[in-house]
Amino acid sequence: MFPYIGGKANHVKWLDPLFPVSGMTTFVEVFGGAGWVGIRSKRILQCSTRVYNDFNIFIANIHECFRSKHIQLLQQLESYPKSDPTLYKQFQQDIFGNPASTVILGDVVLAAKYLYLQTQIFSGTTLGLSTHSYFCDTASNGKYGSKYDTIKDKLKNKTYTDRLTGVTQVENMDCIDLIKKYDSPTTFFYVDPPYFKKEYLYTAEFPDTKHLELADTLKNAQGKWCLSYYDFPELEQWYPKDQYHWHSQDVFRWSSTRGHKQENYKKNSRGTEIAVLNYTP
Repeated sequence: MFPYIGGKANHVKWLDPLFPVSGMTTFVEVFGGAGWVGIRSKRILQCSTRVYNDFNIFIANIHECFRSKHIQLLQQLESYPKSDPTLYKQFQQDIFGNPASTVILGDVVLAAKYLYLQTQIFSGTTLGLSTHSYFCDTASNGKYGSKYDTIKDKLKNKTYTDRLTGVTQVENMDCIDLIKKYDSPTTFFYVDPPYFKKEYLYTAEFPDTKHLELADTLKNAQGKWCLSYYDFPELEQWYPKDQYHWHSQDVFRWSSTRGHKQENYKKNSRGTEIAVLNYTP
């Protein structure tokens, strides 16, 4: 729905055919981010229960507003100019100037402010939203247009709003606790953890031990799951190829070197994504 690190907007077309064809009643997007898998996957429509989760409370709040208050959120977004450096700095201060403030899911004003910040940066990294980041004029963004206008257009589009309001529950939980809460023989989990050794790009700490804990939790899960990673040596140790089904795909991926002046951006942003499954697709 919006620019965010690791977003799977262009990956669903190769992931979806790997998802279970039938037999699933609950779909859980464990590391939801921008929520593209839940929005674009056709096979998850078999599930009467659809759960979105993200440990970033601000992102989870956006999706709760998408789910239950999308009209109010659109109205709030339309009350702001699409590109204003003074407003950008004010919203930074409002959100990050008081880190002890409590966030309650469904806060439309907070969601609109966070989306405003998110659409005024070139990349989707959460690092771009700190009080040390700077405003980028994305109102005139070449052939791609304004990202702020794009998010508003999506909230006016029934194709998107039907999917967003079709989410039955938004969670803001640790991934291990979430999997244990929703695990069942008819649950399908899509699991897209922080990039290994790139965890610093996210808002929450995700150490090596957490990757291992996730692997152990999935190993014992009753439900079916599809796990996304970029390849690294430890991956096969945690998910042996003789025990799980591996699939690989050359993809356009988010890059930490992304920048509008990066000459080799397209080349550097290609990579091979791995999908690991505990079932036969």
